[in-house]
Amino acid sequence: MTRNSVLLRLALIVAVFIILLIPLTMIQSLIDERQNYRNQAVTEVSHSWADSQLIGGPVISVTTEEWVKNKENESELIPRRFTFLPEHLNIESEVVPEVRRRGIYEVSLYTTTLTISGTFDNQKLFSTLKSSSKGAIGKSRVMFNVSDLRGITGEVQLIWNSKKVDVNPGLSDQSVFKSGFVSNINLEEQQENYSFTLKIKLKGSQSLEFLPLGKYTSVKMKSSWNNPGFMGSFLPSTHKIDNNGFEAAWNINHFNRDYPQEWINKYYNVMESSFGLRLLMPVDEYQKTTRTSKYGIMIVLLTFISFFMIELYGKVVLHPIQYLLAGLAIVIFYSLLLSFSEYLTFNFSYSITSILVIGLVGFYVKSIYGKTKFGIIIGLLLTFFYGFMFVILQLQDYSLLLGNIALFVILAVIMYMTRKIDWYEIFNDNKKPN
Repeated sequence: MTRNSVLLRLALIVAVFIILLIPLTMIQSLIDERQNYRNQAVTEVSHSWADSQLIGGPVISVTTEEWVKNKENESELIPRRFTFLPEHLNIESEVVPEVRRRGIYEVSLYTTTLTISGTFDNQKLFSTLKSSSKGAIGKSRVMFNVSDLRGITGEVQLIWNSKKVDVNPGLSDQSVFKSGFVSNINLEEQQENYSFTLKIKLKGSQSLEFLPLGKYTSVKMKSSWNNPGFMGSFLPSTHKIDNNGFEAAWNINHFNRDYPQEWINKYYNVMESSFGLRLLMPVDEYQKTTRTSKYGIMIVLLTFISFFMIELYGKVVLHPIQYLLAGLAIVIFYSLLLSFSEYLTFNFSYSITSILVIGLVGFYVKSIYGKTKFGIIIGLLLTFFYGFMFVILQLQDYSLLLGNIALFVILAVIMYMTRKIDWYEIFNDNKKPN
């Protein structure tokens, strides 16, 4: 009978624990839902302003046509498209950040002034045209990529060989770029090099990226934003970040990418070599709240074990409903944390929520047992649990190691404290609690 009583109580506690998994799962869904609302707000603001920008170019595109014999020995006019990349490419960008709000959500936007300059090796260009084509040189164009043309503000100024040339939106073909603008140019064989300078003012949101199309590409970027996230295929060669903002520089040569300086009638996905900057928000409250909620099962389990240990030594038996109410107080911690963190910083929200829940559960336990010391014990244990969880959240790289060490230590303590307990007699029906 005693054995059955113990097993029944443990079964009821396990049942309560399983029931609490339902609201824990619901809270996870709630966090995902609120995060989706935030993402929708970012998308709406970015669409009204301008999306993330990917800047590429310039590239020279030359088309030729020549007569060739087909399989039927008939003459056929075949077009050929030559693509040439610049010898040197220099980009300077000053990013001016701006934070807009949509409801309670913040979205990082920016405006930037870009200066793109460099040279093309005209002798190599004509050497390739002469050796690879017998037809007359047709249209020659210089093309630039801007992923969201809505972000262009003001006039786009392109200086080609010291002369201002007209720029037209849209691309003549999408063999290299998908969105941008183009200028018609005249190729002259006697010209040694072509120089270019493009000045453009651009709006964008969240990220700004570039393509390393030069044989030698140099990019310099600076901003007052002090929380940059460098992204893409290349990290900066040098960078400096302080409270006043950041400065970064990239130096890339053509050996660092997997496409050549020139090609004929081929397609290379140059977009895969993009690199640049993401304007990170100082903290992602939803990400931290999600990570915190993943420890919910462990906190409920440890709390129930603490209750059970007090039962063993306090000789007072808790009803499963009391376990359930205390467990719900633990679970609501994560809902409160989510609510507060949408308006306050995560650390401050975590502190407030922890104090509220620890105070509630400690007072409840004190009322159940009628002894202040048991309320203090549970309060201290919960303070340790939440404090340790907060430390794990701050030390993300070591969270797995610290978490497993903590669980091992807790298990060892429980095994030590219960090593002499007679589990068949501890809840003997003939014994009365003190």
